Amino acid sequence: MEPVAIQAVVIGSVTYSDSSRVVKVLTEENGVIPIWVRTGKKAKKAIWHPLSMVELSGFTRKKSGGLANFKEASRCLPANNLLNDAKRSSVAFFIAEVLDKSLEDEVPLPEVFNLMIDIINLIELENSVSSLHIFFMSRLVDALGLMPEELDVENSGLVKSLHLDTGEWSEINRSLTAKDHYLSFDLALKLMAISGMNFEQSQRIVLSKSDKKELLLGMVMFVQLHHSGLREIKSYDVLETIFAA
Repeated sequence: MEPVAIQAVVIGSVTYSDSSRVVKVLTEENGVIPIWVRTGKKAKKAIWHPLSMVELSGFTRKKSGGLANFKEASRCLPANNLLNDAKRSSVAFFIAEVLDKSLEDEVPLPEVFNLMIDIINLIELENSVSSLHIFFMSRLVDALGLMPEELDVENSGLVKSLHLDTGEWSEINRSLTAKDHYLSFDLALKLMAISGMNFEQSQRIVLSKSDKKELLLGMVMFVQLHHSGLREIKSYDVLETIFAA
């Protein structure tokens, strides 16, 4: 493969040695792939912060499933506020971990890649990011083609919840738990409404603290059930703590 230049979003990282690490990135054409990164004394380590968008020049990959290499990495989008604000950083860590633990490797997802360009700009430029993770998850559900069908008036009165395993409406009235994968009807409607809004509009949606948590974790569960399988998002507790302060 001839060296090329590609853009990528950083979503995960594992230390390999004192001078190198394997970084997982989301790319437009190849989906999630691992790249080999040298992290010596002269390396620009901040560039590999979660949700950094970088351009990799001299990008090469010998075979599918293998580690990619590159000659030089440069930042595509600014990250001054992201790197210096705990709230923005916690949102970035959460979103990156959701992508890392929810998306399958090697699956091209151009809609998700384009969504991330919008989200990274919002993290950097918006005055408040307190509900950005909710907005992101709703848009991610939509980008992955999981959004439930619109209900007609005749059947809406019978529906009590959204069954996350199937993505279908259900007459079962249950709360979201580790065993019961149901999102309440009202919160499922919020999920659908937010996906059709811009970020400014979505900030006007009023949710109680408990509803906000259930909607967020329900959307994460929804995505994972249809892609990677259920995996704990460890950064959620940090996110909740920082925004509760």
